[in-house]
Amino acid sequence: MCTMLILVVLLCTSFRPEPVASVHNMSLVKSVLDVISSREHWKHTPIFLGHRTKRNDINSLIIWLHRTMEVTSHIVDTSIAEHKHKPLGQYNMNADNAVALVFCHTSQELIWYHLNRSLRRMRPVRLIVALPNERSGSYKALEALFQKLWLYQFLNVLVLHNNQIYSYTPYPAVRFYKVNIYSYPLFPPATRDFQGYVVSTPAENDVPRVFLIRDQRTGQRLIRGYGYRTFLEFLHRHNATLQVTNPNQDLGPTSNVNMSRIIQLIMDGNLEISLHPYVDVPEDMGDYSYPLVVARNCLIVPVRNEIPRHMYLLLPLNRWSWLLLLGGVFYISGVLYFINPGHDHSSWHERVGFNFLDGLSRILFICSPTIVHRPSLRYFIVSLQLTVLGFVLTSYYNIQLDSFLTALVVGKQVESMEDLIDQQQQVLVKHYEASTFLRHVEPHLINGLSRLLVGVNASEQVSALLGFNRSYAYPFTLERWEFFSLQQQYAFKPIFRFSSACLGSPIIGYPMRSDCHLKASLSMFIMRIQATGLLQHWFVSDFNDAMRAGYVRLLDNVLGFQALDVDTLRLGWFVLGGGWLLSLLGFAFEHLRLNTGRSF
Repeated sequence: MCTMLILVVLLCTSFRPEPVASVHNMSLVKSVLDVISSREHWKHTPIFLGHRTKRNDINSLIIWLHRTMEVTSHIVDTSIAEHKHKPLGQYNMNADNAVALVFCHTSQELIWYHLNRSLRRMRPVRLIVALPNERSGSYKALEALFQKLWLYQFLNVLVLHNNQIYSYTPYPAVRFYKVNIYSYPLFPPATRDFQGYVVSTPAENDVPRVFLIRDQRTGQRLIRGYGYRTFLEFLHRHNATLQVTNPNQDLGPTSNVNMSRIIQLIMDGNLEISLHPYVDVPEDMGDYSYPLVVARNCLIVPVRNEIPRHMYLLLPLNRWSWLLLLGGVFYISGVLYFINPGHDHSSWHERVGFNFLDGLSRILFICSPTIVHRPSLRYFIVSLQLTVLGFVLTSYYNIQLDSFLTALVVGKQVESMEDLIDQQQQVLVKHYEASTFLRHVEPHLINGLSRLLVGVNASEQVSALLGFNRSYAYPFTLERWEFFSLQQQYAFKPIFRFSSACLGSPIIGYPMRSDCHLKASLSMFIMRIQATGLLQHWFVSDFNDAMRAGYVRLLDNVLGFQALDVDTLRLGWFVLGGGWLLSLLGFAFEHLRLNTGRSF
């Protein structure tokens, strides 16, 4: 008898019944959907099923949706393998033409993972969460559910439990409330009032987008930069509050923000949004706002190959022009030899010499070395043409030479990646941007350019640029260059220039977590800011603040008056020395010929 009792007890303890399917209030679900259809139509109804959902009720609901509501449905449950999972946006669904249904028991089920993945970039979708009747309706249980919805950034939500309808708002903190089925609007409307919602983000130096200064009167730390100003005005306009998480961090003028660390904080869910604008954020790392600017990313290269001033005399005319003029002197000398009267009693050598000097003087528009009495009509016409030619030629030459003397003339600059390799110009890049730099380079240039890249941290790169270190080139976006180039706006000699060796045109926006609730309102605000021209206004005014704080300075390298010294006239001395040498040779030749004639 005892043995039988023991067997019965063992059988009872080993038996584990299957979990009972939860019963949901389907009539309430249909009533809510019917109210929605009477106000606005939708086309798609994705349905997310938890593991304890009663299938017969779901099948009946699907038939009702197809026949009565005339909408399509798409079932998602935990049986879908992760590698087969696709966002519902690929099925031509969007937030405006869909109403999503979620049937679950708790906020810890696996179906929430599928909900998050399936409705990626569809967070404004109308979402209805149906809870089973036997589930607890306590404040703590419902609060945990709404915290889960806020974690996934779903704001357009209704929660159905028994005969009650709930919704919630996260501003300024998560709180839920009951909703009447006949209220209008049924779903919580989009709000522009964040009711003091606190946005926490670090602020570091990233000139000119964000940088910190000290008020000289109060000693208080202030933040400037067009990125900070735009973000702050957005929060003020929407009644939100900015909380800087590192108010006591000591940041020097040469420090620079570590964007790789901030992006990692966004990926880990420890940071909602950053006030530091940055280039494209990969989809697996987060999201970004509407672009503040779309700027070319090119190399800032030092101005090099300054031509010596003694070479300015040769620059107004190129090589072929000089050769043409030299040939023209001989040609004009030959013409004058045959038409120039008054030299009948001169020897051949004298006539050739006089005509050569005469042709040279015509080209240079100076006085002729010969005197002509009673010139013929033919000589007069030719002489008039040569005078006009000399006047035009010397005038153009002098104008071009004057323009050279008022500025510094430089030779070939770095305009492409090939020029960078030819001149072996090193490039100072951040460690984490070296791979990005090489991705934008043609494949056959990668090996040559990789040897020229010098990887440093962000602070070292900014220190080198602010110190005008001409040993390196720097990859910078156009909006950064326009800010830094204001330093040399009064400089006689520019130090750096924006080259044509570019690495694309990145989008510069605010990095944020995926499907951030601030994205839509922030993007709209940025478009309005751009239309009013405030970005350019802040851009210029911030330069004055950055200059007072020591981030930038005006370059005053005006050369002033420079006399024509011996080195400047080097080319003239070469011509004079060459003339003396030729004269010496001519004198020696004549002396030798005279002595040879006497010996005979």
